[in-house]
Amino acid sequence: MSSDTSRPESPIEEEYEYDDTVNITDYPSSFNLLHSDDRPDMRSITYKSQTDHLNCPICQQPFINPLTTICGHTFCKECIYECFRMAKRNSRSVATTTATTTSTNSDDVTGNCPLDRTPLDAANINDLFPTPLIVTNLIDELKVYCLNKERGCEWVGTRWELEHHVTDSCGYTGIRCNGDRCDGTKCQITIERRFEDKESLECVHRVFECEYCNAKVTKITQGKHLEDECLFNYQVCELCGNDTIPQKNMKKHQENCLKMTRFKCPAHEIGCGWSGTNESSLELHLESNCQLYQFLPTYTRMMDKVNGLTLENEFLQKQINRILDSIIQGKITNLGYSESIEEIDKFQSIEDQDKLMYLNFEVDRLKYEINERLIPFMNKSQGGEQESVVSNLINDNFMMREDMNMQRMMINSLRKQLQFLLFARNRNGGIGGVGVGNSNGLMLSWLPSQGEDPEMYEFGVSRNSSEERLNLKL
Repeated sequence: MSSDTSRPESPIEEEYEYDDTVNITDYPSSFNLLHSDDRPDMRSITYKSQTDHLNCPICQQPFINPLTTICGHTFCKECIYECFRMAKRNSRSVATTTATTTSTNSDDVTGNCPLDRTPLDAANINDLFPTPLIVTNLIDELKVYCLNKERGCEWVGTRWELEHHVTDSCGYTGIRCNGDRCDGTKCQITIERRFEDKESLECVHRVFECEYCNAKVTKITQGKHLEDECLFNYQVCELCGNDTIPQKNMKKHQENCLKMTRFKCPAHEIGCGWSGTNESSLELHLESNCQLYQFLPTYTRMMDKVNGLTLENEFLQKQINRILDSIIQGKITNLGYSESIEEIDKFQSIEDQDKLMYLNFEVDRLKYEINERLIPFMNKSQGGEQESVVSNLINDNFMMREDMNMQRMMINSLRKQLQFLLFARNRNGGIGGVGVGNSNGLMLSWLPSQGEDPEMYEFGVSRNSSEERLNLKL
């Protein structure tokens, strides 16, 4: 008897291969979010904006939690506290307890200003107080690069946005891989956030074959393999239309295409990649409604405005830097109080001070004379006399208004008569002479001008009915 070999086999879990040698690259400024309470180190930030006028005198970096002293100097909070602690350590013996050297509590922190040795007590709000909000806002608005710039992140933003970016949205932040493996464990290798697979919950270190070739790749190395290594990942060249160019050779191929062509789209500076070998192809491209070419005039106008705003911004930045220099150097000593901010470089010399004192004296003297003359008048104008003065002013105002209306009517009447004379002269063919009107408003015949024959004209009332109606209407 033949034995039955058709028995169902027991299910066997598929075994996968994992590549744990793929590790994240750590740079001195890179940020890894391995624990929920990890925060970026603000000292490792790379700034895009100029920071010369916002640097702490101690650490020579942009302020972090700045504090201003009573003497007008500004420092980072940790920097000034560390100066106080170092001064205490130097004044005490080596056996000082470590608690006082590491504490950041300001209850017992006292010392001197590092710049002018003014005695300071951190517990006294008048000796050491938060820097005015305008300076803090200027620091937070500085443009910075992402901490993961060396890993490939191209983000640029303000400093106050950096922490949210690297902790919540940056794809290059290092996190732990929580993918499931065949043995039921969780992978805890550090990876970049952009490789995290939240849908399948599979470990991104699992090895599989490339879809174009037989190379072994993982989700982490797949992108680099397709761009730089795979010879069968064909792409279409936008310049010549060739669809058999591997992606790894595409850049070099397009450079050769550009060398062979002579005509480019006028909108190539804003992203249009078209190029051709003759003018007819260029005209055909432009007639086929190139969207970037239609947008080019608007783009040009926008760039002109941007350049103008850039120049204006540079000028304003110079003015801000001048103010910041005076604040950081302590030239403005009343920041943080209710008084108005002092003018920067208000007094250039002793002569300017004397001139200012003289002007103040003259202003006070003129105020005194004005008050001396106005107060008696105001006292005299109280009661019924004040009402009579006001009523007389109102009556005078009405009389002046009536006179102005009468003058306006007379001017209008003269204007209308002049218009009629010009109209009548044009009707008579431009013959030189002077028109004379009678008391009834009817025009007489034209008088001869000098050098003309008087017999050509006769005195009499004009019989033209249209002229009479026009004259009466005027």
